[in-house]
Parts: sequence; structure tokens; C-alpha cells
Amino acid sequence: MSEEKVFLVRVLNLERDSGYFHAEFSKDAAEEVEAAPGKRCVVNHNGLRLGEVMSLLSAGEGIGEQLEQMLRWASPDDLNAHIHNQADAERALSSMRETISHYDDLPMHLVAAEYTLDRSHLRIYFTAPHRVDFRSLLRDLAGRFGARIELRQMGARDEACLKGGIGRCGQIICCHRFLREPKPVPMELAYDQELFVPPERITGVCGRLNCCLAYEHKAYKCEFAKMPKLGEWVAYNGKRGKVIARNIFRHTVTLLMGGKERIEVEAVKVKPSTSEKKTA
Repeated sequence: MSEEKVFLVRVLNLERDSGYFHAEFSKDAAEEVEAAPGKRCVVNHNGLRLGEVMSLLSAGEGIGEQLEQMLRWASPDDLNAHIHNQADAERALSSMRETISHYDDLPMHLVAAEYTLDRSHLRIYFTAPHRVDFRSLLRDLAGRFGARIELRQMGARDEACLKGGIGRCGQIICCHRFLREPKPVPMELAYDQELFVPPERITGVCGRLNCCLAYEHKAYKCEFAKMPKLGEWVAYNGKRGKVIARNIFRHTVTLLMGGKERIEVEAVKVKPSTSEKKTA
């Protein structure tokens, strides 16, 4: 008699997919199943792939039929094959770069490659300035490597997700560490946060604006709403000044006073000016 289980598995592929997989175990294997988190396994996810169990739960009736299969616990041979395939994929990538150099009409930049566990499928990631017709290249590569070849085009953010890197914060970049679906970051987010700096100061290793601008955007909007607006005339110590800068961390505003003097004061100490505005 078998027991149905559903496992949340992190697939050990370049895209670091995760999902729910179905498996059946005999009652005799119950103790091994309960100790599953952290255990390596083999799953059917667009081919055979190595995975790591994150958690497990009992499946409702019929749920398992809708999920991909967790086939078995990984054996030492599976673990060795995974390591060997990673090294072979790097060698294949170097060979493919040489092959592509003979195609004048393929402006492709190869990023990474990976085999399935059984080496039946080789996926190649690349970037290009536009869509490319690589049908002739596919035929060439399939004959050379004896596997089904998949070429997957990606953008600059996707390349950073795969390869990783260190951000200005000194941490591994978010998209490689935990952010699975990076979204476009418009320049308006920088303007809303009053980051009047050269673009390279707020650009990530992918060449696009830092994703963390989106994390902080709501907090900036909330804090700035409590302060006088840029360009607004305010009163401070009986004098009038124009707000030319704001700092949410120090909770201060910088004022341009009538005599062209610049002073930084606490935002709570300034009041709206009710008198007629004049040029600073």
C-alpha cells in the first residue's frame, strides 16, 4: 500500500525553479519521507533534473495527477552526474561560441548552458539585440552534441539572474539571491525619491536601474508626504524660505532663504508661508 505525498522542491537548474511535485511511497518508507526536507531527489521537470526538497505535505485525492513527478531520491550516481554535467556544459559553451563565430548573421552572446540529468536535453541561454533566426545553428549543434538543443533568448536582467554579481550594497544581487521575477524599474521611481544623481549611481550590474528602487518607493512617498514639497515657500523662525531639498533619513529640509543663505532645518519646525511669495 502506498501513500501520496506532495513535495515543494527547489530544482537545481540555472533558473532555480521551484514547484510542487507528486510522489508515492510505501508505508515502509514513512520515516524517510518525514525526514525529507533538505534531501536531494530526481524530478521530471522538462526532463530529468536534480532537486532539493524544501517541504512536504499530504496530498488531497487526485491532486498528484495534476503535478509533475518526483521520481526517486537522488543516488550518489545522480549527484556525480549532476556535477559532471555542469562541467561538460561549460565545455560545450566554449565550443558553441567558436561555432557561432562562423555565422555572420547571428549577433548572439552566449550566457550559460545546462544539461538535463540524463543528458538528453541541452539548454543554451543567450542574449541578442533583436530576435534572431537560429534554425540552421540548431541543426549544427544537435548533430555535434547528440542531444535535443533548446536556445533560450533572455534580457539583461535575466542574464544577471543567472550569473549573479555583487551590487553597490556589497550583497549578492537580489535577482540572483531571491528575486525570481524582476520587473522593469522606470526612471520615475528615481524622480519620486528625489535621486538627482548620475544614472550610473543607481544602475545595477545588468545595466538597468536597481530593483531596490522599487522596494523603497512606497516608503519614500509616505515620508515625503509628511514634508513640504520641493519649491514650496515656508516660514522658519519668522523668516521665509524656499524648500530646495529634503532628507527623509534626517527628517530635515534645506531652505534657500531670502539672502541666498542655505540652511538645513528639521521639517517639523517649518510652517506653510501664508504671505505673498517672492523670488528667492
